[in-house]
Formats: sequence, structure tokens, C-alpha cells
Amino acid sequence: MAKDCENKFLKNQKGTEQTQRFLTNILPENFNLNNFSVEEWMEFAYNFSKEVNYFNIDNATTPSGNWESFFITKEDIKAFLAKAETSNKLSPHLALFVCFLKLMDISKARFNNITKRHLDFYYSKILQINKKAPVADSVHLIFELAKNITNSKVDEHTLLEAGKDKNGKRLQYATNKEIVINKAAVTALKSVYHHRKSNNLNPLENNGLFAASVVNSADGKGEPFKNDLTWLPFGYPTHFKPKTPLQTPKLGFAIAAPTLNLAEGDRIIQTTFNLKKSISVFNISKVIDCIEVYATGEEGWLGPFKISENIGEFYSEIGNKKVQLCVKIDKTQKAIVSYNSEIHQENFETNQPVFRFLLKTKQPEFTIGYQLYTELLKKEIKKATINVSISNAEKLELRNDFGNLAVDKPFYPFGTQPMVRSAFYINYPEAFNKNWKDISIHATWLNTPADFKNHYIAYRRDDNNLNLSPNLYYKTLYFNFNTVSKIYAKPAGLNFSPTTNSSNLYVTGNDYFKAKVSVENNESLKSVKNAYPLFTKNGSIFETNLRLDNANYTTGKNGPIKLSLNQSFLHAIFPKVYALALSTEEDTVLPNEPYTPIIEKIELAYSASQKIEFGVSETPNLEKIQLFHEHPFGQAATEKTLLPSYCVGGELYLGLENTEALQQVQLLFQLMEGTENPLAESFSATEKISWAVLSNNLWMELSSEYLLGDSTDNFLKTGIVTVTIPREATKNNTLLPAGKVWLRAKSTKHFDAVCKFINIHAQVITATFVESENDPTHLENGLAANTISKLTERDSAIKKVLQPYNTFGGCGQESDENYYRRVSERIRHRDRAINLWDYERLILEKFPEVYKVKCLNHTKGEDYHAPGNVAIVVIPSIKNNNAFDAFQPRLSTAKRNEISNYINKLNSFFISAEIINPNYEEVEVSLSVKFNTGFDENFYTKQIEEDIKKYLSPWAFSETSVLNFGVSFHKNKLISYLENLSYIDFLEDVIIKHRTSKTNSYSEKINVIPASPKAILVSAKKHFITSVQSKCKSKSPKKPTVCLP
Repeated sequence: MAKDCENKFLKNQKGTEQTQRFLTNILPENFNLNNFSVEEWMEFAYNFSKEVNYFNIDNATTPSGNWESFFITKEDIKAFLAKAETSNKLSPHLALFVCFLKLMDISKARFNNITKRHLDFYYSKILQINKKAPVADSVHLIFELAKNITNSKVDEHTLLEAGKDKNGKRLQYATNKEIVINKAAVTALKSVYHHRKSNNLNPLENNGLFAASVVNSADGKGEPFKNDLTWLPFGYPTHFKPKTPLQTPKLGFAIAAPTLNLAEGDRIIQTTFNLKKSISVFNISKVIDCIEVYATGEEGWLGPFKISENIGEFYSEIGNKKVQLCVKIDKTQKAIVSYNSEIHQENFETNQPVFRFLLKTKQPEFTIGYQLYTELLKKEIKKATINVSISNAEKLELRNDFGNLAVDKPFYPFGTQPMVRSAFYINYPEAFNKNWKDISIHATWLNTPADFKNHYIAYRRDDNNLNLSPNLYYKTLYFNFNTVSKIYAKPAGLNFSPTTNSSNLYVTGNDYFKAKVSVENNESLKSVKNAYPLFTKNGSIFETNLRLDNANYTTGKNGPIKLSLNQSFLHAIFPKVYALALSTEEDTVLPNEPYTPIIEKIELAYSASQKIEFGVSETPNLEKIQLFHEHPFGQAATEKTLLPSYCVGGELYLGLENTEALQQVQLLFQLMEGTENPLAESFSATEKISWAVLSNNLWMELSSEYLLGDSTDNFLKTGIVTVTIPREATKNNTLLPAGKVWLRAKSTKHFDAVCKFINIHAQVITATFVESENDPTHLENGLAANTISKLTERDSAIKKVLQPYNTFGGCGQESDENYYRRVSERIRHRDRAINLWDYERLILEKFPEVYKVKCLNHTKGEDYHAPGNVAIVVIPSIKNNNAFDAFQPRLSTAKRNEISNYINKLNSFFISAEIINPNYEEVEVSLSVKFNTGFDENFYTKQIEEDIKKYLSPWAFSETSVLNFGVSFHKNKLISYLENLSYIDFLEDVIIKHRTSKTNSYSEKINVIPASPKAILVSAKKHFITSVQSKCKSKSPKKPTVCLP
């Protein structure tokens, strides 16, 4: 019960407005000791003259009359005075009388000034409180050096000309401190923003990353601004500007290795990364569309390629402690070659082939891609492995004992007269320069006989005597040789067909011809297979399928493969055998011409691998695997994580040119103050925007030694950031474009927790007005931009002085009204914040931009029983201020911080005051309406919605309406208001819904009451209006008129 009572008491507090401080009774001019005008004096004289008699000299006891006739009657005074201003025909006595009365105005004015003189004397002499003196305004100036000057010092108190005041006296400004001007300039501004949605109220809001290559442009890509020239320094998510969304940044990783040098064929690449910590398991079929793969080609980047779920023994897998991605590139694609910066236009520091794996994170299309990115953030890599499998490689280096062979047409691998030990060499440096696992060679032979045994059936050897005679040769063909008697016996049933299973055959089958296979290793041959069959029948053709496994060959020092014939193809004996066949007395078969081996087509396949365990080992004799992060604007080598880390929040990159180590750079951040989102989480007392400089692709935080000053209050107000460029800063970075020194401003808050920017300038100094008995008029509104353009004393090193913005911070002499009000309040609160009245008046006096203040004692958050805490609700003035939402005006974070710092210095050490904005609770109305006849339904449907808004939030439409705490709405009053509108016939189904800051959801109410003392009821931005259709009686349609002939 006590809590309810206290809350009710707090709700009944209305707070204090600026207008409530304007008490007319304290102004001396509102209390005149003598307030008679000439007209009133004449009226007094006329009335008084009636009481003054005159007497005849003969009768001193009886009045002869009075003086009434000498004066103007009451009714004629106004007309007389009007005539007296222009006419010269007045009675002498009245003319003198009027002159006398007007002369009395001088003494009357002095007499009436007694109250003011007394008040001034008391305030200024007794209390010793003087009027606030004029405050000199300041200005930000940009200095530009002459052409051949690299730096120049501008001393403190250097004077600059600002024209003349209205009295013709020179206006001068003096620099506040010494500065060394140099050539440093801001030439590039980029940003990356990682957004994390705060609630589910906006269906268009999604998590995601956004990048702007030119952040100070309309679309983030360089398009000029059209109307609004301001921009958000960290970018923005898509739902903030759906029509001009920022790009989703390219994020991912790239891997470079000699093993990826893949010139031709069908190529399968499998990259495996073993992580130190586990990650969630991802469905690879859903990840496929989120990853694009590119490879370095001869004329540019090849791709994009998609990863494959599985290809034979290769497969993709993401989960636990492994990220394994498999890609297939078919033989129609061009060669994958080494990276060339001129061709590929990226920033990789490598001379090896590069594969890029770019992750799509755009929401909501690629939600799984964003989830994968967040899952892999900061997950360290333990080991990386590359496996490649290439088939159908045709561009082999071939030679035999007689020279090089052309691979693109049929060729004789062992020459045209192959003999024993004739050699054929197969070289494929791409494979032999790698850590290959196996190599397979597939050759197709041309013009082969259908069967080698039958083809060579006429080639026989004599088991006793090699010097065959024609008769003996005949017997070797048709007779069986008896190994015991050593003679040829005629077989039974001789049918004069050559014997096929005789032991004297040269070629006993298709596998007769063999070759010795060896591999060169460290300049010596290592035998692999001593007798490998050359011909294997496959249907109607003969092929050779040779597979070699790596037997610990020295990587990069092995190859080629050598095939050396174990048998000849009998070319040497063909003439003799043919001659014997011709000279035999019996009919016999003629020998075929020996087959000369000719290869129609030869292809090679191989598999290779390479691995690296970061910080431990790598594949010997090979350039090591290089891993790169794919950043939005460049690349950088890494050995820690698979993906670059961009934490929630934003990063602004400033590219500086013409800078040197240890130079000081003054950067002016011109902000549109008050444009931050007051609802966004602000920076705490210990949180700051952090600054860093890029050094060899690593961000080095700037310590106080290098960050000399920052007056922007976390980008909440215009200010100057002073930086000394560290020695470690480098320009040859690849993370961002080279040739510049890059500074980074990093925020962990929402994109709109800071103000919008107008511009960023270098070589800036602050100058302040030097008073020299000048007219102070210009202090009220400041000097316009471009007023100051030169030094008082010319300096040849300074080419020009620019004043891009108006002066600021100036204030004229305090008026009497403000002086009296300030002192009267000062007498009461004594410049100490003790009670509610003190808090509210102190803040309203110090911050005139605050329209209303409500002080809640013993309040912290939602706790209204918190001793030692004070919550102060502030409402800004919305008059002539487009930065605020007129329905829900909120004070900027910077201003609230300023108020908090001010008021907490004036209260007790044991009290903590928090400055907050009101909780605006929306009221939403839905209803059905029937409009009066003759009113346009489409127009008035919108009009009634506007009228509802005016009823619920009148201050948004009229400057005379006030914004009050504790106001409630009743459904019946709203209905009464609407039904009295001229265009409404009747209402139906009126529903009022109320959304509080606690629930963030609407609930139907009859009587809507603010949920807390900090709350104000406001109109929702959208109300739901439907029209009631008239119900007409159905009538039968008329029959069409029939025309008579």
C-alpha cells in the first residue's frame, strides 16, 4: 500500500516548464510607483477642479463656482489629446498644462525606476551577484600550407581578421594554442558495422554486417548527397534505410599453396582446417549456397564455384573441431596459376596460387552464412591440410631416346624401331613438384592388332637351331616339337593351320610386351616395376593404366617416369622371317609386319597433399601454406583464426596521406549535434570510442602518448581529436588500401548511438574572439561560415585559411529579465541541489534547450524506494528543432551527460542523480467509421487518423500545446471528441490499446493511465481506420431497353 501511495504521489508531480519560471512580479517594470498617464492626470485635474471653488471678492463666504470649466471633460480628453499632437490652436492655459504633464513623465520615469535601482543595488552591491558577462565565441579554422612548404608553426594568440562590427571596428580572433601545420589530409573514409538486433518489434531488422567503401556518401559507394548532407560514421543496417542499403561486406578466408597450382583437367580440391575448440554441426547442404569459391586464373579470377557435399572419397563437413570444404573444377575451366597483383587486383602477399572462400552473410537470404560466421569468430586453427586430385591432365612433357614428343597428336613413344631398353619418359612437373600421393597414367594405343598372339603367330623360334632353313621354318609353324627326341613331329589330323600353343612362339599373348618402370629421384633412377604389361585390352582397344604410389620421394626433386622396354617388337627379325616364308616349298602363312607402338592419347591423374600445423611444422621442401583473412577492403595473412573478427558495433577507418612518423594531426569532427538516437544504449563512464593505427596489418591501440586529445565525447558533439602518428604506423598494408596511414575509431554500441557527421577535416585549430570594445551583437548568433579568411599578419607559409562552419559558444550580455530570475532562484536554492524545486530550476537555468524537468526522489530505474538516488526526467524543446521526434522528444545522450556532470556537482556527496528521457507509452486506436454524405472517404480516412494523433499528442502539431506528465485518456472522451468532428456520422468498434515500456506489447484498455511516474502517453504512429459501408436494399435489375425497329 505504501508503495502504491508513493507511486501515485510521484505520478501527480507535473514537473517544471521553462515558462513557469517567467514570473512577472519579479520584474521592476511590472510594478510602477507612479503609473499615471497624461490622460489620467487630465482626468484627475478635471475631477479635482470640481472640488476647488473660487469666490467673488465681494462675497468671501459663498462660492461663485469651481474650476471645472477650465479643463476638458472626461469624455473629451482622448479627442483633445489626439488633437493636441497635431493642432496649434489650443488654449494657452491647456497647452501649458499639457506641456507640464509631459515634462512630469521624466520625473515619473525616474521615480518609477526606484524599484529597479533598489533591486540592482541589492543584487549587485549587497549580494555581489553580477550579470553574466558576454562570452566570446570560438571558431574552427583550417590552415592550408603553400605549395613547397612541408610544415609551419602557427603560434598561440595568432590573430585573424573577421571583418568589422556594425560600428566599423575590426573583429579579430586569436588562436588558442600553438600548432604545427603539415600536409596531412583525410583522403578516404570507410566503415564496417556489425548489427545485432535488440528486439523483434521491427520485422525488417536483422542481424548482419554492413560495409561502406565511401561512408561519407549517399549510398556508401560514392554517390553524392542530394538533400541531407549528413552521414552515420559507422554505417547502418538495412532496415534503417531500406531504399539505399549498404553492401554486405566480403568476408571469408583465402589459402595459398604450391599444391594449388592446377593447370588442367578435372580438379578436386579439399581443404581441411582442424580447430582447437568445437563448433556446432552445420548441415552442409544449407551451407553450399552461402560460400563462393574463386581461384587465380591466367586472366583474372576464376569462379565463382560452389562447394560440393561429396565427390567420391572427398566430402565437405563443418562441425565439432573441423571445417572441411570440397570444390570441383572441371576441365573446361582455365588453368589455376600463381597470384599476380596486376592481374587479380587484390592485396595478397604471395606468389602462389590462391583459393578464396567468400562467405555470404546477407540477411535474411543467407542466415546460415551469418550463423557460420559468428560460430567461427575467434575460433583458433590448429592445423590446415590441402588435398588435391587431378584427372585427365593432357599437357604432359614427353620424350624418348630420339627427342621430345608432341602430346597433341599420335606419337611413337619408343620410336619407329623399338628395341629392348628403348625408353619413354613421362614428365609432369606440376605433380612432381608437389608432395604427391599417387600418379596414374592412362594411354590409349592406336592401330593395335585385335590380338597380339595371332598377329605374331608367324614369328617362331627354332628351339635347337636358330639358323632356320625354309623347310625347318615351315615345321616350326605347323609341327609340334618333341622336347625328348628333339625333332618336329607331324601332329595328328594336320589341317595346315599354324600351331598356337607351341613353345616356340615369340609372342605368347597380349601381355607379352612389358616395360620396366622407374622414377627419377635425386638425379638417380629408382625402379618401381620391373615388368609392367604395356597392353591391357578394353573392348576393342588396348590401353595402358599405370599407377605409382609415392615411396618417400624427395618432394620437388623427383620425376620423370621412365618406361624401358623389356622386349623388342621384332622389327629386327621381320625381314628374315618374311623371306623364309616366301622361300618355303610348302604353302605357309606370311608373317604380319611387326606392330610399332603408337599412342593415340595419353592422360595423367595424380593426387597430392600439403599440410601445416601452425607454429609446429610444415610440408618439407615446399613453400608453406599461407592463410589469409578476407576483409571488406583487403586481405591480411593470419595463422590464428579462419575468419576475420568484427565484433558487434562499428569501425570507422580514416585514410591519411602525406603523413610522417611522429607528426601531430589535428582532426576536426563536425557533427550534427543531437542527431543520435536517445533510445540506443549509450556509453558508460568507463566506455570510450577506442582509437588505433594500422601497423603491418595489425591494429595498434593508441595510448595516451599518441592520442593527445579527444573532445568529441564519443562522437556526441563536434570536437577535435589530436593524434601523434606512431613510428610503428605503416603505409604498405594490405588490410586496407596501401599508400595511406589508417586510423580506426571503434565503437561497441549501435550505429545510431552517435551523432551524424557533416565532415572530417585535418589541420584544424580553434580560435576565440578577442574583445576590443567591439559591439557584442555578433555574439548572439555567431559569425557566418567563410567570414574569416586571412591572418592579421601575413605568413608566406600559409596559403589560405578556411572557416567552413559558423562560430559557436558565444553569448551576449545577460538581460535584466534573465538576471532577476536567475538571482531570485539563486537566493532560494543557494546553488545547491537539495529538494525537487532546486534540481528542476538549476537545470532549466543552466540548459535553456530543456523544455521541462521532472525530479523523482528516491528513484532508480523501476525502483521508487531507492534512498540516495534521484531520477531527473528531462524533455527537450521541440520548437524549430528537426532533430527530435515531435511525438516523442528525447534529449541527446551528450546533453544528458552534460546535465548529469553539472547537477551531480551541486548535490550531496551521498546522492546520485541520473538524467533520463521520459518513457513514452503509445496509445493505438482502431475503429470503424461512417462518414457523412458528401465527404471523400479516402481523404477523410487519413484525416481522422491525423485528428486522433492531434488529440493524443497535441504538442506535435501546435507550439502552444504543452507536454504534461500524468495525463490519462478515457475511451469515452475520445469517442466524444471524434463524433463532434463535422465529417463523421457515427463510429463502431472503437478499441484503444496501450503499450508500456515494460511489456513492449499492446493491451486493450478503457481508461489508459501512464504506467509509471516517468511515463507520458503519446499517439502511436499508425492507427487502424476502416470504413463502414452503407447497407443498400437489393433491387432486381431493370430489364434492358429494347429498341423497336
